[in-house]
Amino acid sequence: MAKKRQFRVDLHVHSKYSGESLAEPKDIVESALDKGLDGICITEHGSLYASRPFEELKKKYPIAIFRGVELATDAGHMLVYGVEDEIWKDWGRNTLCNAQELVNRVRSLGGVVVPAHPWHISHGAGDQGGLIVGVDDRITSLDNLTAIEVCNGKQAGNPIVHEVLGAFAKERGLGSLGGSDAHIPENVGKACTVFRAPVYSIKDLVNALMSKNYYPQSS
Repeated sequence: MAKKRQFRVDLHVHSKYSGESLAEPKDIVESALDKGLDGICITEHGSLYASRPFEELKKKYPIAIFRGVELATDAGHMLVYGVEDEIWKDWGRNTLCNAQELVNRVRSLGGVVVPAHPWHISHGAGDQGGLIVGVDDRITSLDNLTAIEVCNGKQAGNPIVHEVLGAFAKERGLGSLGGSDAHIPENVGKACTVFRAPVYSIKDLVNALMSKNYYPQSS
């Protein structure tokens, strides 16, 4: 039997609609295609509605385009996948959300919440202490998490971060995601999530994330 083709999706991408990027949607999609990605998820800051211009591009390009949102919470930034505009109604916009409330709300709607870049760096004791990479303590007490972002494109050259987060995910039985956190087209695909089977719809994406049958990859 032929082995199923792997499906590479960058699950953390921003455009000019995040308010801190100049990236045009068309340029982002074309960069993703150039990198050989099978899909991208647009996760604009603070607003699910903000990424609606990408709906038109779904009809024009041979790549899976998903829409999520990245929200600020009292436990750091959280990526939300699997919610729809009509039900979500831009909940959490322009506010600091309670992380557990967010997880519970999204779960009740059939979606998934994933802590984004949940790491910190501190200084060790003494002159020879050096830098210590650790998991953001604020996520360790959250219930009903499905996965965490282990590989973030901004730390693609720092494997220690990936190792620490990966070990935490394994210990807690969580999935390990990868996403570029790109704010310019050139950075799309610097990190991605590799699924074992194709993912074409929001329902497919949520089911795949819940299955934890995937792994992060950085370039």
